[in-house]
Parts: sequence; C-alpha cells; structure tokens
Amino acid sequence: MQRSFLFVPLAFGIALTTGTALAQTAAPDEAHLEEARNEYRVGVQAFQRGRFAEATVAFERSYRARPHPATLYNAAEARMRSGDNEGALGQLRDLLAMTSPAPDADLAARARNLALQMGEHDLQPAAPRVVAQACPVCPTCQQEAPVCPPPPPPDVVTRNITPGAWALGGAAVALTALGAGFLGVAVDNASTYTNPLTPAALQQQLSDQGSTYRTVGIVGLVLGVGATIGAAWMFTHPQERRSPSMARVDVGVSSNGVAFSGRF
Repeated sequence: MQRSFLFVPLAFGIALTTGTALAQTAAPDEAHLEEARNEYRVGVQAFQRGRFAEATVAFERSYRARPHPATLYNAAEARMRSGDNEGALGQLRDLLAMTSPAPDADLAARARNLALQMGEHDLQPAAPRVVAQACPVCPTCQQEAPVCPPPPPPDVVTRNITPGAWALGGAAVALTALGAGFLGVAVDNASTYTNPLTPAALQQQLSDQGSTYRTVGIVGLVLGVGATIGAAWMFTHPQERRSPSMARVDVGVSSNGVAFSGRF
C-alpha cells in the first residue's frame, strides 16, 4: 500500500493545479478542461478504493480530454495494478516521450521506478509515431494508413471541332459569295434598264430580273452572315472529351478467386 500513499498526493496535486498547467500549455476549451477534472477525480476515488480497472478508464479519459504526463503516470500505475504490465509500460514510454508538456525530472524518475517494479530496467521514451493523414485524392483509402497511395493519373482533356462546324463554315462562305454575286448582277442590270436607249420591253425584263436577283442576294447575304456567326461559335467552343492518360488495371484476390477490372 506504500505506492498508494505516494500516488494519492500526486493525484490530488495535479487535480488542484490542472487549471495552472492548462494555462501554460495548450489552453483547451472549458468543456474539455471540466471533463478532464471530473474524470481525474473519478480516477482518484476509484484508485483509493482499489478499483484499479475503473481508475484506469477514468485516468485515460482525463488524459484524452487534456493530456498531461502526471495523468498518464497515474493511468499507468492503475493499469499495472489491474494486471496489465505491458499496457502500463507502453504508457510510461509515452510519458517519457511527451514534450508539451514534458514530464519533470521527478516524474520521469517515478516512471522509471514504476517500470523497474514490472521488470523493465531501462525504460526508454516511445519512438515517434507516424501521424496518419487523410488522403484527399483517395476517399476510399484507410484513414489509419500512414502513407497515402499515389494519386490516380489525371484525365486527358481533348478538344474536338465537329464536322458540323466545318460544314457550317463552308456554307457560310458559299451563301455569302452567292448573295454577293446576285447583288452584283442586280446592280449591273440596274444600269442597263435605266438607260433611255434600251427598249421598253427589255427594260421591264431586266427590271424584273434585277428585283429577283436583289432579293436572292439579300437573302443569301443574311443567311451567310448567320452561318458565319454560328460557325464562329462552334469553332470557339469545341467539344471536350475526357479520357484517362493511361490504361489502368486493378487486380483483386479473394476466396472466390481473382478479379480483374480496369479502364482503357
């Protein structure tokens, strides 16, 4: 029971100075601070009553709410007393590896003495853990994976001008030329049927023909301008086609056999 008496003053000391320690470290929000204090008190009471498994759970909850090396020490001692030496040694190694806040020399010595009671003569800090990171390009990868898989190859975007654009462009040229030609003939005929030396019958014939040519020319020019605008829009807005930059084949092995899938 000697270790219990060493443990309890330490526990109450940390419980009373939690707020000061918090101000010097990470300054968590009030909800986490209050949770850490409440769980710590539960752990102290359970430890004093010999309910070490319950104390372990409470101290670990307090540590998760607000990490502190003294809380982790208490969790390790409670875990040791509940019979889990391996877990207790792991927590003591984590304690020695803490940097924010770091354990003082007295607490580090206590941790090594506690490890010595479990047969660990050279307690060393735990090796730094690889922090898992989310894989933004792989939403299906496991979150605990330390390294994200390589991103898939980007899709190749190709822009294709459709045959319709070329056809409309040709039609625009043809209609414009046709309209300009008919208007040119209409203007040339106008100088003929307005000549007073031209017979009246020929003047009437040329006048009727000029009106027709003029109408056809104007319609041709209007259609040519419209076709030109449409072709210009189609040339400046080509169709996009997405395709993978390379072939990809996935192979899966299960109790049902081997499965292949991919895209080309």
